[in-house]
Amino acid sequence: MSRSPVGRETERVDGRLKVTGAAEYSGDYRAADLAHAHLVTSTVARGTLTGIDTAAALDSPGVLRVYAAPDPRLGLYPLTGPLAGFVENYVPLRDAEVHFHGQAIAMVVAETPEQARDAAARVTATYDTRPPRTSIADEPHVPAGPTISGSPSSLTILASGVPSIDAALAASDVVVEAEFHQQMQHHAAMEPHAVLAVWKGDQLTVHAGAQVPSAYALGTAQRLGVLPQNVRLITKYVGGAFGARVILWSDTPLAAAAAREIGRPVRLVLTREQMFTLTGHRPQLTQTVRLGASRDGVLNAVSHQSVSERPTTVAFPMTPAHATTDALYRTPNLHVDAQLAALDIPGSRAMRGPNEAPGSFALETAMDELAVATGVDPVELRLRNYATRSPSTGLPWSSKHLEECYRVGARRFGWPARSTTPRSRVDGQWLYGTGMATAVYPAHRRAASVRIRLLDDDTAVVSTGISDFGTGGATVVGISGADALGIPLTRVTPEIGDSFLPQGAPAAGSSATHATVPLIVNAARDAINELKRLAVTDDRSP
Repeated sequence: MSRSPVGRETERVDGRLKVTGAAEYSGDYRAADLAHAHLVTSTVARGTLTGIDTAAALDSPGVLRVYAAPDPRLGLYPLTGPLAGFVENYVPLRDAEVHFHGQAIAMVVAETPEQARDAAARVTATYDTRPPRTSIADEPHVPAGPTISGSPSSLTILASGVPSIDAALAASDVVVEAEFHQQMQHHAAMEPHAVLAVWKGDQLTVHAGAQVPSAYALGTAQRLGVLPQNVRLITKYVGGAFGARVILWSDTPLAAAAAREIGRPVRLVLTREQMFTLTGHRPQLTQTVRLGASRDGVLNAVSHQSVSERPTTVAFPMTPAHATTDALYRTPNLHVDAQLAALDIPGSRAMRGPNEAPGSFALETAMDELAVATGVDPVELRLRNYATRSPSTGLPWSSKHLEECYRVGARRFGWPARSTTPRSRVDGQWLYGTGMATAVYPAHRRAASVRIRLLDDDTAVVSTGISDFGTGGATVVGISGADALGIPLTRVTPEIGDSFLPQGAPAAGSSATHATVPLIVNAARDAINELKRLAVTDDRSP
């Protein structure tokens, strides 16, 4: 049996291809008779198109088509059912409404990318504009709706006899209140969003970066009005994602529809500028945290309220308090609330720890302020308010060892010996300090499938339709397969990034690895057992 690669320093299975430039990303794929598309985007944030002049673009060299909203030739459809939230709620280039600045309003297809870009610059538009809504502070707030776990957007738990969270705060010895403002943040992936769409009869193959290949392919099929089994999404290498490539944006169906209409493969690569309006962002957010405690730092009341944006086209529902404050600290009085404001801005999407990162920052900063106000050591403050049960449900945690982490971490980092005086460690222009904070993230469970093939050349192929956007998914599949089969990693081929493979776990929510590895172990066991059975039952076996 081969020595297991698990826990050992291992070269990434795709590392050599990436560092030598041999790895082919979506924009690198080629096809015979390839045409190139370029988008024209709106210059206003809200309104109705009154006209688009495409004459100069159509007269430009190499131009094959100019599609201008509203354009029925593309044949795109809205989505309904579970996938409706997986795409923008408007159909690109289907009507004349403008929902945000930078929305696609026209698309030029030409023989070369340079010709398409030049002709796109010649398209002009006129609008009937309306005042855009762009600030969460200026617009009405509405409840965010239920969270992913089913919790209501506003949740209040009060001790017996306490009339309100405000009364609980007022009765506290020490009260800390802090407000946090987060501007929208963009993914800015190294690889621009790129699509290559190739039709062969009624069969469509799409090369595009996607974190959930199966859902991406299904959404594309519904947008185009074709059978799901006729759409294949290939996403071998993805140059960054972290939420930007979870949902289906307008570029993929537009490229696929154009390829169908002109009868040629079409490639569409977004410009760096278009990446800021057509591929999502972390929403802007305002959070208010109020903590009430006794003089020795024991929490009596916690209130965490947030207001975030809700773009009119597609929105990621920000509920940062529900993802952090209703799980971290013991308190008899708890209030969490999430509100949204409808805005005329590009669609928002999850971005790396979408609720947990901003929610933890706000809560933990307020806890540090409480530590200062009460004079209690920050680590000791967390220990005094340690929760063994969920503050919002009262249910015990199935496993939790955070208290041990606090104590071990403090000891190993030399926490007791640190200076508690601000600005006391100075080296030239640099200030040095030691701090601590707590973070929390859910353990998502995802459905997935894995296939293992044992070949007659003593190698194996481990197949699952996950995506690897740089996090090492392909290497994890290879290492896990080698370990489970007891063979060297060099004899295992991980096969991923294809919607026609067994459906993989989404590469989102830090869940793909722990959803996939147990299945590889089970599949390897079954494959070995089947091999043993054949060895003793097949007449051709020695």
